[in-house]
Amino acid sequence: MFMRNRLLEMLERNEIPLGMQCFTGDPALIEVMGLTGFDFVMIDGEHSGNDVRALENSVRIAERAGLAAFVRVPDRSDETGIRRALEAGAMGIFLPMVRSAEDVKEAAKFAFFPPIGERGICPATRAARYAFRNFDEYTAWNNAEVALIPMIEHPEAVANIDEICALDAVKIIVFGAGDLAYAMNEGTLMMKSPRVQEAYRTVLRSAQKHGVAVIGGPVLDPSPAACRKSLDDGVRIFCLGLDTLGFRRFCEQTVASLNAGIEGSAFKRPPAPVSAFPD
Repeated sequence: MFMRNRLLEMLERNEIPLGMQCFTGDPALIEVMGLTGFDFVMIDGEHSGNDVRALENSVRIAERAGLAAFVRVPDRSDETGIRRALEAGAMGIFLPMVRSAEDVKEAAKFAFFPPIGERGICPATRAARYAFRNFDEYTAWNNAEVALIPMIEHPEAVANIDEICALDAVKIIVFGAGDLAYAMNEGTLMMKSPRVQEAYRTVLRSAQKHGVAVIGGPVLDPSPAACRKSLDDGVRIFCLGLDTLGFRRFCEQTVASLNAGIEGSAFKRPPAPVSAFPD
C-alpha cells in the first residue's frame, strides 16, 4: 500500500536520481519534469510563496507525474512545517541551514513517530490515506522510509559534518555551495572559491566514510562535463536547475535569438519594457 522511498530505492540499485527545485508549485511544470525523465522534485517552502494548501496539491501532482516529492521547509526546527509536509505525502524533508547533529536530532523528533521520534498521530491526512485502519502500517513506513536531508550550507555544519553523517537518520545530505560561500564571505564565487572547494572535499570524504549519499551537481549550468565531474567527485544524487531560473534562461535565449535573427533586416524590435524589478 505504501511505496518505497524512490531515492533510497534508486541508491540501492546503484542508479543516479535526478531532481529539480520547484519554486512555483505549478502543476504543469511539475508534470513536465515527470514527462522528461526527472525522478524527484524538491518543492521549496523556504524562499517561495508555496503555502500549506498549495503544497499538498503539488505533492499530489508530483506523484501523478511519477516523481518522488520532497519539501524544503522554511526552517530546520519548524515542527509544524515538517509535520504538514509529511502529512501531505512528502517522501522526505530538506532541512535548511543545519549546523550540528543536534539540529538533525531535533528535526527527527518532529518527523518520526514513537519510539523513534515524538510526532503526534492523525489518521485524517493524505499520507495516512485518510483512514485509521492501516495507521500502524503507515507509521512503520514513515519511520523506515522518510528521509531527513540536512543541507550543509554553513561553516559550522562543515565543522560538524562527521557527527551529522554518523546519525542513523541521515542517509542523504545536500552540499549548498551558494549559502556556504556567502557565510564564508566569499560572495557569489560558490564553487570557484578555494575555501568552498575545500569544504566540499571535507563533506564528500565524511559522507563516503559513513555511507551517506550527497546531493549536488552543477545546479546552474548542467553541462555533460560538469555533471561527470560531480559524479567523479562523489555526488550520487543530482538536483539540477530551478523552475523559475530555467524559465528565465529560456526567455533570455528566445529574445536574444530573435534580436540576432532580425539584425540587419528592414525590421526592428521595440525597446525592452521597463521592469518593476530591474537588473
